[in-house]
Amino acid sequence: MRALIHFPIIHSAKDLGSLGGTVSNLLTEEQAHEHLASIEHFWTMIATTIEGLGLDYTKLKIYQDGLPVCGKENEIVADVAKSGSQNYTLLLALQHKGAMLVGTESPELLLQEHALMTQLLQSTERTESSLETAQALLDQRDDYIAQRINETLQDDELAILFLGLMHNIETKLPKDIVLIQPLGKPGGIQARRE
Repeated sequence: MRALIHFPIIHSAKDLGSLGGTVSNLLTEEQAHEHLASIEHFWTMIATTIEGLGLDYTKLKIYQDGLPVCGKENEIVADVAKSGSQNYTLLLALQHKGAMLVGTESPELLLQEHALMTQLLQSTERTESSLETAQALLDQRDDYIAQRINETLQDDELAILFLGLMHNIETKLPKDIVLIQPLGKPGGIQARRE
């Protein structure tokens, strides 16, 4: 049996790299402050939830939204954590406890999406075509992530997936992976078993 603990996440401006400043500029000062407070609370809740699961971190793999398969995953995580990202700070903490970080995304698809998002954020109008292209890229990223998890998560292994709210990974995962969603429905852990 393979199991994947899925945490849908909210990205902060620090997680978005060069796009973060552009996104932050779209918010008023009050909105930016509220957004930052919400993200802080959110990541504290995730860290507390993970701690409460009593995991053996030495047998845990970590998959991260936006982390390319490139051979420099650890350096990327360390750099983004230094910028103040709570998401990446948590990744470092899990690694220090023995968890193994796994490159998760196609670098090519990430570059395509970055270019498209830059274009969309700088444009005053968003066409139906550009929105369809954005959705198609997100679907391709989800396909790649599911394939990457399938190839790297072995029998009797457990992993955590941190993935943005806009993704739809559940239907793309192989049926033999048990999907655990601790933040799913209130009242406990929900798992997909088919």
